[in-house]
Amino acid sequence: MRRILALILILSCLPALTACYDALEVDDWAYVYTMGVDKGISNKLRITVQLPTMKSSGGGIEGGGQSSTGSENKDFVVISLDCPTFYTGVNMINSSLSRKINYSHSKYFVVSEDIAKEGMGNLMSAFVRDRQIRRTMHMIVVKGKTSDFIKEINPVLGTALSKTQEGMMNMEKVNGFFDDNDLGSFIDDIKSHKIQPVSVLAAINDFSNYKKEGQPTDEIKSAGDYYAGELPRNDGNKTEYLGTAIFNAGKMVGEFNGDETRALLMIKGEYETGSYVIHDPYNSKLLDTIIVSQQKKPDIKIDFKKEGKPDIEVKVFLEGEIQALQSTVNYESMEYKPILENKVEAFLKEQIDKSISKALALNSDVFGFGEKASMKFSTIQDWEEYKWLEKFKDSSVKTEVQFVIRRTGTLIKTNPTKDGKQ
Repeated sequence: MRRILALILILSCLPALTACYDALEVDDWAYVYTMGVDKGISNKLRITVQLPTMKSSGGGIEGGGQSSTGSENKDFVVISLDCPTFYTGVNMINSSLSRKINYSHSKYFVVSEDIAKEGMGNLMSAFVRDRQIRRTMHMIVVKGKTSDFIKEINPVLGTALSKTQEGMMNMEKVNGFFDDNDLGSFIDDIKSHKIQPVSVLAAINDFSNYKKEGQPTDEIKSAGDYYAGELPRNDGNKTEYLGTAIFNAGKMVGEFNGDETRALLMIKGEYETGSYVIHDPYNSKLLDTIIVSQQKKPDIKIDFKKEGKPDIEVKVFLEGEIQALQSTVNYESMEYKPILENKVEAFLKEQIDKSISKALALNSDVFGFGEKASMKFSTIQDWEEYKWLEKFKDSSVKTEVQFVIRRTGTLIKTNPTKDGKQ
Protein backbone atom coordinates (compact mmCIF):
# COMPACT_ATOMS: atom_id res chain seq x y z
CA MET A 1 0.00 0.00 0.00
CA ARG A 2 2.80 2.39 0.86
CA ARG A 3 4.47 1.67 -2.46
CA ILE A 4 1.27 2.44 -4.31
CA LEU A 5 0.85 5.75 -2.46
CA ALA A 6 4.48 6.62 -3.11
CA LEU A 7 4.04 5.85 -6.81
CA ILE A 8 0.91 8.02 -6.99
CA LEU A 9 2.77 10.86 -5.26
CA ILE A 10 5.68 10.60 -7.67
CA LEU A 11 3.39 10.53 -10.71
CA SER A 12 1.45 13.55 -9.44
CA CYS A 13 4.72 15.50 -9.14
CA LEU A 14 5.89 14.72 -12.66
CA PRO A 15 3.92 17.55 -14.38
CA ALA A 16 5.66 20.07 -12.12
CA LEU A 17 9.06 18.77 -13.23
CA THR A 18 8.46 19.62 -16.89
CA ALA A 19 9.42 23.28 -16.25
CA CYS A 20 8.21 26.00 -18.63
CA TYR A 21 8.13 23.84 -21.75
CA ASP A 22 5.82 26.25 -23.56
CA ALA A 23 7.48 29.50 -22.40
CA LEU A 24 9.22 31.95 -24.73
CA GLU A 25 12.51 33.60 -23.88
CA VAL A 26 12.83 37.39 -23.85
CA ASP A 27 14.59 37.36 -27.21
CA ASP A 28 11.76 35.30 -28.73
CA TRP A 29 9.39 38.28 -28.49
CA ALA A 30 9.12 41.43 -30.58
CA TYR A 31 8.01 44.09 -28.09
CA VAL A 32 5.84 46.90 -29.41
CA TYR A 33 6.69 50.49 -28.40
CA THR A 34 3.70 52.16 -30.04
CA MET A 35 0.54 50.90 -31.72
CA GLY A 36 -1.76 52.93 -33.92
CA VAL A 37 -4.99 52.60 -35.88
CA ASP A 38 -6.00 54.39 -39.10
CA LYS A 39 -8.78 53.89 -41.59
CA GLY A 40 -7.74 51.18 -44.01
CA ILE A 41 -7.63 51.39 -47.79
CA SER A 42 -7.57 47.77 -48.89
CA ASN A 43 -9.32 46.64 -45.69
CA LYS A 44 -11.33 48.16 -42.84
CA LEU A 45 -8.40 49.19 -40.64
CA ARG A 46 -4.75 50.06 -41.07
CA ILE A 47 -2.74 49.18 -37.98
CA THR A 48 0.79 50.38 -37.31
CA VAL A 49 3.28 48.94 -34.83
CA GLN A 50 6.69 50.26 -33.83
CA LEU A 51 9.19 47.53 -32.92
CA PRO A 52 12.84 47.45 -31.80
CA THR A 53 15.16 45.85 -34.33
CA MET A 54 17.37 44.33 -31.61
CA LYS A 55 20.39 45.34 -33.67
CA SER A 56 23.43 47.38 -32.81
CA SER A 57 23.66 50.96 -34.04
CA GLY A 58 25.97 49.77 -36.81
CA GLY A 59 23.42 47.32 -38.22
CA GLY A 60 20.88 48.12 -40.84
CA ILE A 61 17.18 47.44 -41.24
CA GLU A 62 15.06 47.03 -44.28
CA GLY A 63 12.18 49.45 -44.51
CA GLY A 64 12.99 50.95 -41.11
CA GLY A 65 11.62 54.02 -39.42
CA GLN A 66 12.71 57.52 -40.31
CA SER A 67 14.27 59.97 -37.91
CA SER A 68 13.12 63.57 -37.60
CA THR A 69 15.92 64.60 -39.94
CA GLY A 70 14.85 62.09 -42.58
CA SER A 71 17.72 59.63 -42.04
CA GLU A 72 17.08 55.95 -41.47
CA ASN A 73 16.71 54.97 -37.83
CA LYS A 74 18.39 51.63 -37.17
CA ASP A 75 16.99 51.09 -33.68
CA PHE A 76 13.38 50.30 -34.57
CA VAL A 77 11.11 49.44 -37.47
CA VAL A 78 7.60 50.76 -38.18
CA ILE A 79 5.23 48.32 -39.90
CA SER A 80 1.77 49.25 -41.24
CA LEU A 81 -0.77 46.74 -42.54
CA ASP A 82 -4.40 46.78 -43.70
CA CYS A 83 -6.62 44.28 -41.89
CA PRO A 84 -10.23 43.68 -40.77
CA THR A 85 -9.50 43.87 -37.01
CA PHE A 86 -6.53 44.72 -34.82
CA TYR A 87 -5.80 41.19 -33.65
CA THR A 88 -6.00 39.62 -37.09
CA GLY A 89 -3.61 42.36 -38.19
CA VAL A 90 -1.14 41.30 -35.49
CA ASN A 91 -1.35 37.72 -36.79
CA MET A 92 -0.73 38.94 -40.31
CA ILE A 93 2.34 40.94 -39.24
CA ASN A 94 3.67 37.87 -37.42
CA SER A 95 3.77 36.09 -40.78
CA SER A 96 6.68 38.35 -41.79
CA LEU A 97 8.65 38.36 -38.53
CA SER A 98 10.90 35.80 -36.86
CA ARG A 99 9.66 36.80 -33.39
CA LYS A 100 6.18 36.87 -31.93
CA ILE A 101 4.68 40.32 -31.39
CA ASN A 102 4.07 41.26 -27.76
CA TYR A 103 2.30 44.53 -26.91
CA SER A 104 2.11 44.16 -23.12
CA HIS A 105 4.75 46.91 -22.69
CA SER A 106 3.36 49.40 -25.21
CA LYS A 107 3.39 53.03 -24.08
CA TYR A 108 1.18 54.75 -26.67
CA PHE A 109 -2.12 53.84 -28.26
CA VAL A 110 -2.54 56.24 -31.18
CA VAL A 111 -5.78 56.78 -33.12
CA SER A 112 -6.29 58.97 -36.17
CA GLU A 113 -8.63 61.95 -35.96
CA ASP A 114 -10.81 60.41 -38.70
CA ILE A 115 -11.52 57.31 -36.63
CA ALA A 116 -12.05 59.38 -33.47
CA LYS A 117 -14.67 61.52 -35.22
CA GLU A 118 -16.52 58.47 -36.51
CA GLY A 119 -16.72 56.96 -33.04
CA MET A 120 -14.47 54.70 -31.00
CA GLY A 121 -16.90 52.77 -28.80
CA ASN A 122 -16.86 49.57 -30.86
CA LEU A 123 -13.10 49.74 -31.40
CA MET A 124 -12.41 50.15 -27.69
CA SER A 125 -14.79 47.37 -26.64
CA ALA A 126 -13.10 44.89 -28.96
CA PHE A 127 -9.60 46.12 -28.23
CA VAL A 128 -9.28 45.75 -24.46
CA ARG A 129 -10.34 42.12 -24.08
CA ASP A 130 -6.83 40.79 -24.70
CA ARG A 131 -4.75 40.21 -21.56
CA GLN A 132 -1.70 41.88 -23.11
CA ILE A 133 -3.44 45.25 -23.40
CA ARG A 134 -2.28 47.58 -20.65
CA ARG A 135 -4.89 50.09 -19.54
CA THR A 136 -2.07 52.41 -18.48
CA MET A 137 -1.15 53.12 -22.11
CA HIS A 138 -1.35 56.79 -23.00
CA MET A 139 -4.33 57.56 -25.24
CA ILE A 140 -3.46 59.88 -28.15
CA VAL A 141 -5.52 61.27 -31.03
CA VAL A 142 -3.42 62.32 -34.02
CA LYS A 143 -4.19 64.81 -36.73
CA GLY A 144 -3.39 63.08 -40.01
CA LYS A 145 -2.23 59.48 -40.32
CA THR A 146 -0.98 57.57 -37.32
CA SER A 147 1.37 55.60 -39.59
CA ASP A 148 3.19 58.84 -40.48
CA PHE A 149 3.12 60.07 -36.90
CA ILE A 150 4.60 56.91 -35.39
CA LYS A 151 7.51 57.00 -37.87
CA GLU A 152 8.46 60.39 -36.43
CA ILE A 153 8.57 59.28 -32.78
CA ASN A 154 12.33 59.39 -32.27
CA PRO A 155 14.63 60.15 -29.33
CA VAL A 156 16.22 63.55 -29.91
CA LEU A 157 17.59 63.74 -26.36
CA GLY A 158 19.05 60.44 -25.16
CA THR A 159 18.77 57.10 -26.91
CA ALA A 160 15.94 55.20 -25.17
CA LEU A 161 12.64 55.49 -27.00
CA SER A 162 10.59 54.29 -24.02
CA LYS A 163 12.19 57.01 -21.87
CA THR A 164 11.34 59.58 -24.53
CA GLN A 165 7.71 58.46 -24.57
CA GLU A 166 7.32 58.67 -20.80
CA GLY A 167 9.16 61.99 -20.67
CA MET A 168 6.83 63.54 -23.23
CA MET A 169 3.73 62.62 -21.22
CA ASN A 170 5.32 64.03 -18.06
CA MET A 171 5.34 67.44 -19.76
CA GLU A 172 1.70 67.79 -18.73
CA LYS A 173 3.00 68.51 -15.22
CA VAL A 174 5.46 71.08 -16.58
CA ASN A 175 3.29 73.15 -18.92
CA GLY A 176 -0.30 71.82 -18.74
CA PHE A 177 -0.73 72.04 -22.51
CA PHE A 178 -2.44 68.65 -22.80
CA ASP A 179 -4.58 66.41 -20.62
CA ASP A 180 -2.83 63.04 -20.38
CA ASN A 181 -5.46 60.30 -20.21
CA ASP A 182 -4.72 56.60 -20.08
CA LEU A 183 -6.57 53.94 -22.01
CA GLY A 184 -8.38 52.56 -18.97
CA SER A 185 -9.78 55.94 -17.90
CA PHE A 186 -10.78 56.71 -21.49
CA ILE A 187 -12.80 53.50 -21.73
CA ASP A 188 -14.41 54.08 -18.32
CA ASP A 189 -15.40 57.63 -19.33
CA ILE A 190 -17.01 56.40 -22.56
CA LYS A 191 -19.39 54.33 -20.43
CA SER A 192 -19.85 56.89 -17.66
CA HIS A 193 -23.03 58.87 -16.94
CA LYS A 194 -21.03 61.62 -15.19
CA ILE A 195 -18.17 62.68 -17.45
CA GLN A 196 -17.08 62.63 -21.08
CA PRO A 197 -13.68 61.33 -22.20
CA VAL A 198 -10.70 63.35 -23.42
CA SER A 199 -7.42 62.46 -25.08
CA VAL A 200 -4.04 64.00 -25.80
CA LEU A 201 -4.06 65.83 -29.14
CA ALA A 202 -0.92 65.32 -31.24
CA ALA A 203 0.34 66.05 -34.76
CA ILE A 204 3.43 66.22 -36.91
CA ASN A 205 5.01 69.67 -37.04
CA ASP A 206 6.60 70.21 -40.46
CA PHE A 207 8.23 73.44 -39.19
CA SER A 208 6.46 75.47 -41.89
CA ASN A 209 5.19 77.97 -39.30
CA TYR A 210 8.77 78.99 -38.51
CA LYS A 211 9.42 82.00 -40.75
CA LYS A 212 13.07 82.54 -41.61
CA GLU A 213 12.41 85.71 -43.52
CA GLY A 214 9.70 88.34 -43.61
CA GLN A 215 8.52 91.50 -41.94
CA PRO A 216 8.88 91.40 -38.13
CA THR A 217 5.59 91.70 -36.26
CA ASP A 218 4.56 93.10 -32.89
CA GLU A 219 1.71 90.57 -32.64
CA ILE A 220 1.64 88.78 -29.31
CA LYS A 221 0.21 85.27 -29.19
CA SER A 222 -0.20 83.31 -26.00
CA ALA A 223 2.01 80.26 -25.59
CA GLY A 224 -1.11 78.15 -25.22
CA ASP A 225 -2.98 79.68 -28.14
CA TYR A 226 -1.87 76.85 -30.45
CA TYR A 227 -2.96 73.37 -31.39
CA ALA A 228 -0.68 70.41 -32.05
CA GLY A 229 1.42 70.87 -35.18
CA GLU A 230 1.19 74.68 -35.17
CA LEU A 231 4.11 75.86 -33.02
CA PRO A 232 6.52 78.15 -34.92
CA ARG A 233 9.70 76.13 -34.29
CA ASN A 234 12.44 74.79 -36.54
CA ASP A 235 13.97 71.66 -35.03
CA GLY A 236 13.65 68.82 -32.55
CA ASN A 237 11.05 66.08 -32.65
CA LYS A 238 8.53 66.47 -35.44
CA THR A 239 5.92 64.96 -33.15
CA GLU A 240 4.08 67.57 -31.09
CA TYR A 241 1.65 67.09 -28.17
CA LEU A 242 -0.45 70.19 -27.61
CA GLY A 243 -4.15 70.47 -26.91
CA THR A 244 -6.92 68.05 -26.02
CA ALA A 245 -9.38 66.04 -28.10
CA ILE A 246 -12.93 66.45 -26.73
CA PHE A 247 -15.41 63.57 -26.96
CA ASN A 248 -19.13 63.08 -26.59
CA ALA A 249 -19.46 59.43 -25.60
CA GLY A 250 -17.07 57.69 -28.00
CA LYS A 251 -17.09 60.31 -30.74
CA MET A 252 -14.66 63.22 -31.02
CA VAL A 253 -16.62 66.48 -31.29
CA GLY A 254 -14.02 69.21 -30.81
CA GLU A 255 -10.61 70.36 -29.59
CA PHE A 256 -9.13 72.48 -26.82
CA ASN A 257 -5.96 74.44 -27.49
CA GLY A 258 -3.18 74.72 -24.90
CA ASP A 259 -4.75 77.52 -22.82
CA GLU A 260 -8.20 75.91 -22.86
CA THR A 261 -6.61 72.64 -21.75
CA ARG A 262 -4.96 74.41 -18.82
CA ALA A 263 -8.36 75.74 -17.78
CA LEU A 264 -9.79 72.22 -18.09
CA LEU A 265 -7.10 70.89 -15.76
CA MET A 266 -7.71 73.71 -13.27
CA ILE A 267 -11.41 72.89 -13.06
CA LYS A 268 -10.65 69.19 -12.63
CA GLY A 269 -8.08 70.02 -9.94
CA GLU A 270 -5.28 68.37 -11.95
CA TYR A 271 -3.32 71.44 -13.07
CA GLU A 272 0.20 71.65 -11.62
CA THR A 273 2.19 74.55 -13.04
CA GLY A 274 2.97 76.63 -16.11
CA SER A 275 4.04 80.10 -17.24
CA TYR A 276 1.52 82.74 -18.35
CA VAL A 277 2.22 86.03 -20.13
CA ILE A 278 -0.07 88.98 -19.45
CA HIS A 279 -0.05 92.61 -20.47
CA ASP A 280 1.26 94.88 -17.75
CA PRO A 281 -1.56 96.61 -15.80
CA TYR A 282 -0.01 100.05 -16.34
CA ASN A 283 1.44 99.65 -19.84
CA SER A 284 -0.18 97.22 -22.27
CA LYS A 285 2.92 97.26 -24.49
CA LEU A 286 4.92 95.55 -21.75
CA LEU A 287 4.63 91.86 -20.87
CA ASP A 288 4.83 90.24 -17.46
CA THR A 289 5.48 86.50 -17.01
CA ILE A 290 3.89 84.71 -14.07
CA ILE A 291 4.30 81.08 -13.01
CA VAL A 292 0.82 79.86 -12.04
CA SER A 293 0.23 76.78 -9.86
CA GLN A 294 -2.90 75.24 -8.39
CA GLN A 295 -3.21 75.92 -4.69
CA LYS A 296 -5.89 73.34 -3.89
CA LYS A 297 -8.84 71.53 -5.42
CA PRO A 298 -11.58 73.78 -6.83
CA ASP A 299 -14.85 74.34 -4.99
CA ILE A 300 -17.78 73.23 -7.19
CA LYS A 301 -21.45 73.63 -6.23
CA ILE A 302 -24.41 72.47 -8.32
CA ASP A 303 -28.13 73.12 -7.82
CA PHE A 304 -31.22 72.41 -9.91
CA LYS A 305 -33.40 75.48 -9.37
CA LYS A 306 -34.69 76.64 -12.75
CA GLU A 307 -36.96 74.00 -14.27
CA GLY A 308 -34.47 71.30 -13.44
CA LYS A 309 -31.64 73.04 -15.30
CA PRO A 310 -28.24 72.89 -13.61
CA ASP A 311 -26.79 75.96 -11.92
CA ILE A 312 -23.05 75.44 -11.51
CA GLU A 313 -20.68 77.56 -9.44
CA VAL A 314 -16.95 77.01 -9.83
CA LYS A 315 -14.31 78.61 -7.62
CA VAL A 316 -10.68 77.97 -8.59
CA PHE A 317 -7.79 78.61 -6.20
CA LEU A 318 -4.42 79.47 -7.75
CA GLU A 319 -1.12 80.92 -6.63
CA GLY A 320 1.84 82.29 -8.51
CA GLU A 321 5.39 83.48 -8.67
CA ILE A 322 6.72 86.48 -10.56
CA GLN A 323 9.05 85.05 -13.18
CA ALA A 324 9.85 88.13 -15.26
CA LEU A 325 8.70 91.77 -15.41
CA GLN A 326 9.32 94.20 -18.25
CA SER A 327 7.79 96.93 -16.13
CA THR A 328 9.71 98.73 -13.39
CA VAL A 329 6.64 99.03 -11.17
CA ASN A 330 7.35 97.64 -7.72
CA TYR A 331 4.78 94.81 -7.84
CA GLU A 332 6.54 93.15 -4.91
CA SER A 333 5.15 95.82 -2.60
CA MET A 334 1.84 95.56 -0.75
CA GLU A 335 0.64 98.63 -2.67
CA TYR A 336 1.05 97.25 -6.20
CA LYS A 337 0.93 93.47 -5.73
CA PRO A 338 -2.92 93.36 -5.57
CA ILE A 339 -3.07 95.22 -8.90
CA LEU A 340 -1.01 92.56 -10.62
CA GLU A 341 -2.98 89.78 -8.88
CA ASN A 342 -6.28 91.24 -10.12
CA LYS A 343 -4.90 91.42 -13.65
CA VAL A 344 -3.89 87.75 -13.55
CA GLU A 345 -7.23 86.77 -11.99
CA ALA A 346 -9.17 88.47 -14.78
CA PHE A 347 -7.01 86.82 -17.45
CA LEU A 348 -7.36 83.33 -15.99
CA LYS A 349 -11.12 83.74 -15.48
CA GLU A 350 -11.44 84.68 -19.14
CA GLN A 351 -9.61 81.49 -20.14
CA ILE A 352 -11.76 79.34 -17.87
CA ASP A 353 -15.01 80.92 -19.13
CA LYS A 354 -13.88 80.37 -22.70
CA SER A 355 -13.26 76.67 -22.08
CA ILE A 356 -16.59 76.17 -20.35
CA SER A 357 -18.46 77.97 -23.14
CA LYS A 358 -16.84 75.73 -25.75
CA ALA A 359 -17.68 72.59 -23.77
CA LEU A 360 -21.31 73.72 -23.38
CA ALA A 361 -21.56 74.35 -27.11
CA LEU A 362 -20.23 70.83 -27.73
CA ASN A 363 -22.49 69.42 -24.98
CA SER A 364 -19.51 67.61 -23.52
CA ASP A 365 -18.97 67.56 -19.75
CA VAL A 366 -15.23 66.89 -19.84
CA PHE A 367 -14.87 68.68 -16.48
CA GLY A 368 -16.66 65.96 -14.53
CA PHE A 369 -19.36 68.26 -13.13
CA GLY A 370 -21.62 65.20 -13.23
CA GLU A 371 -19.71 63.75 -10.27
CA LYS A 372 -21.04 66.58 -8.08
CA ALA A 373 -24.45 66.68 -9.75
CA SER A 374 -25.11 62.99 -9.09
CA MET A 375 -24.94 63.65 -5.33
CA LYS A 376 -28.18 65.64 -5.60
CA PHE A 377 -30.15 62.50 -6.55
CA SER A 378 -31.46 59.94 -4.08
CA THR A 379 -30.97 56.84 -6.22
CA ILE A 380 -28.87 55.72 -9.16
CA GLN A 381 -32.06 55.17 -11.15
CA ASP A 382 -33.15 58.80 -10.64
CA TRP A 383 -29.71 59.99 -11.72
CA GLU A 384 -29.63 57.90 -14.87
CA GLU A 385 -33.17 58.91 -15.80
CA TYR A 386 -32.19 62.60 -15.57
CA LYS A 387 -29.67 62.01 -18.42
CA TRP A 388 -27.08 64.53 -17.31
CA LEU A 389 -24.88 64.22 -20.39
CA GLU A 390 -27.80 65.27 -22.60
CA LYS A 391 -28.76 68.26 -20.44
CA PHE A 392 -25.29 69.58 -19.68
CA LYS A 393 -25.57 72.09 -22.55
CA ASP A 394 -28.41 73.83 -20.68
CA SER A 395 -26.28 74.52 -17.61
CA SER A 396 -25.71 78.01 -16.24
CA VAL A 397 -22.11 78.27 -15.05
CA LYS A 398 -20.61 81.00 -12.87
CA THR A 399 -16.87 81.09 -12.24
CA GLU A 400 -14.58 82.77 -9.75
CA VAL A 401 -10.80 82.78 -9.61
CA GLN A 402 -8.79 83.49 -6.48
CA PHE A 403 -5.14 84.17 -7.26
CA VAL A 404 -2.37 85.26 -4.93
CA ILE A 405 1.31 85.92 -5.61
CA ARG A 406 3.31 83.87 -3.10
CA ARG A 407 6.83 84.46 -4.37
CA THR A 408 8.65 87.15 -6.32
CA GLY A 409 11.57 85.17 -7.73
CA THR A 410 15.06 86.25 -6.74
CA LEU A 411 14.08 89.93 -6.35
CA ILE A 412 12.29 91.42 -3.39
CA LYS A 413 11.92 94.89 -4.89
CA THR A 414 11.70 96.47 -8.34
CA ASN A 415 12.96 100.03 -8.53
CA PRO A 416 10.10 102.12 -9.92
CA THR A 417 10.29 105.22 -12.06
CA LYS A 418 9.48 108.55 -10.48
CA ASP A 419 5.73 108.30 -11.01
CA GLY A 420 5.59 104.53 -10.35
CA LYS A 421 4.76 103.86 -14.00
CA GLN A 422 6.55 103.20 -17.25
